[in-house]
Amino acid sequence: MTDAPKSLEEQLEDQKQQLEAQIKELEAQLMRSKEGYLKILGALEFSAIQKQQAESAATENTTEVVDP
Repeated sequence: MTDAPKSLEEQLEDQKQQLEAQIKELEAQLMRSKEGYLKILGALEFSAIQKQQAESAATENTTEVVDP
């Protein structure tokens, strides 16, 4: 009878270790996904700034041509 609880305890310990490993793996995956997401946000922000600068430059060039 003492073997049965020990076996159950060993099974539970194995499951605990497997879940701990799975959690660590998922946390690492989540961090990589977050990093990728933040890189994309940064690229979108950079693109928006470039677009705004290009539009400003085009407006300035158009204004300069019309003003003389």
